[in-house]
Amino acid sequence: MAEDLNRKSPVFEALKLSLEKDLKISLDTNSLQKSSSRNKTLYHYTNLAGLKAIVENQCFFSSNSAYLNDKKEYYYGIDLFKKCIEEKKDKTNNPDGLIIINSIQKELDDKLISNHYVTCFSLDGDLLSQWRAYADDGKGIAIGLDLKKLIETFQPKANGIYIEYSLEKQKEIVERIINTCYDFYLSQLQVLKTLNEPDLNKIIAQEINEIIDKFVGQFKHNSFSEEKEFRFDLSIDKDYNESEDIISYRTSKNNLLVPYLELKTNYKLEKEFREKNKIALDDLEKNKKFKIKQLPITEIIIGPSLNFELNKHSIKDFLKKNEYLDVKISPSDVPYRI
Repeated sequence: MAEDLNRKSPVFEALKLSLEKDLKISLDTNSLQKSSSRNKTLYHYTNLAGLKAIVENQCFFSSNSAYLNDKKEYYYGIDLFKKCIEEKKDKTNNPDGLIIINSIQKELDDKLISNHYVTCFSLDGDLLSQWRAYADDGKGIAIGLDLKKLIETFQPKANGIYIEYSLEKQKEIVERIINTCYDFYLSQLQVLKTLNEPDLNKIIAQEINEIIDKFVGQFKHNSFSEEKEFRFDLSIDKDYNESEDIISYRTSKNNLLVPYLELKTNYKLEKEFREKNKIALDDLEKNKKFKIKQLPITEIIIGPSLNFELNKHSIKDFLKKNEYLDVKISPSDVPYRI
């Protein structure tokens, strides 16, 4: 697929920019496109070793989405698009349109492996289900981070997204995406045919598939709605392993060997690049492009199964040592002990 995309006409890139504008207008009224003004903090549940690693290394693990707690995580979104395409196919009589739909359908059928790596957060910092699942059965902590600053420090490398759990809204979003893409390329088809591009319909399907790929990770089954999830999604291509960024592996508590990437701040990435290439760091601190110099940790909630006073003291000293001087530390209100 990469080879096909590399040889396509630059006209397609220009068209994609126009399509993305149309999509933004189409989805503007939807919850996925709006951040809630009430949510100023994201929470990342982890154990104490995780806190230490995150602060000292200034990065998070981004795990392949096919290996998360929801066994159908990645494929759930794909199935939503497949069903929508099938319904669209049944209602379409336009011969050119049917060819485009069949091409999209084939691309979706070929999507067997996730190329999405995600770091997950919650909008709630004191949930029993989260303590049990991600914070060492309540013996961990929830790291509170400034939402706006966190988005700024990771984008555009990773896309920050709210998860939609309502099946009704999911179907509406998917239908809007498919209809907008379909109508757009059908309206441009006669012009595109003049390019004499080999496998034109396949390339159109690949272009639409790239759009779809940006949304598949934003949907989860409503049984996970309590998580109130916000995530950063890092999408890679199939040649990523050959680049300087190497995929690593870790073992999970579910006895899986999970592929992951390190999600680093833009500032840290720039610093590492300069150090590797022996470029002076003198002006890095003054560079206005990197306003966020460290992960914006604002709060630590200590799990319900930990000794609060002892951990508050050591966590406060640890954060101070790492130049975090004004972090609120509080206990969980969940009445859970083991």
